[in-house]
Amino acid sequence: MKYSLVDNAKSEPFKGGKGNCIRCGQETIAKCGTRKVHHWAHTSLINCDTWWENETEWHRNWKSNFPKEWQEIVHIDEITGEKRIADVKTSKGLIIEFQNSPISFEELNSREVFYKKMIWIINGKSFKSNFHILHALPNPKAEFVKDIAFMDRKKDHEGKLFFRYSENEENAIMVLVRSVNDLKDEINSNYIGHHIYDWVRPRTVWLNSNCRVFIDFEDDGIWELQTYDKRGLRSVRKYSKEHFIKRAKE
Repeated sequence: MKYSLVDNAKSEPFKGGKGNCIRCGQETIAKCGTRKVHHWAHTSLINCDTWWENETEWHRNWKSNFPKEWQEIVHIDEITGEKRIADVKTSKGLIIEFQNSPISFEELNSREVFYKKMIWIINGKSFKSNFHILHALPNPKAEFVKDIAFMDRKKDHEGKLFFRYSENEENAIMVLVRSVNDLKDEINSNYIGHHIYDWVRPRTVWLNSNCRVFIDFEDDGIWELQTYDKRGLRSVRKYSKEHFIKRAKE
């Protein structure tokens, strides 16, 4: 934990520090060594929140983008009284959870049901080499896109293909396929960050989330997993981190 209560004030760890857990009230001690990020730990060695994962510099850096009073907030279920520590809870009640390690579908679903209004930011560093950002796509709301069906060619990174509904009769078995290069100008003039992607050995739990999922590959951007069109084409959309953080603070 980044914070514990010291004299009833939310405090970061300091050498020799003692405090009380913001969730359960039990005694905590500051861990300020050189191998791990400085943090608070329960003296009983029992983590009172089973959803909590060991914090890394990646977690700490993301949290630090938000006001102190939004970080590590105890969220309480109004019906059951269950308490959990949210990584970030904005002034509008949006929960932002930062996930570095793999997670089971059961835990993902439990968190989403509990928090309800939430988004995920996951650390993509460990699978970056398996995640291929392919060709750009136009704004899915652009007028000309209504007549276009892009094709997902995961095994052929150069197979940038699409077909026009208007060029094919209803119920036609064969479709006239074209190169996406034919749409180069239209795509460039209507580009707002969307791309086809190929995720080799995907972590499918994230593809089944009911909340918005953003992947951080530890550069200046952040990629949201999205469904692009009515055919269910999977895509990602890139936002600058600066833009994302600004919007989250609004």
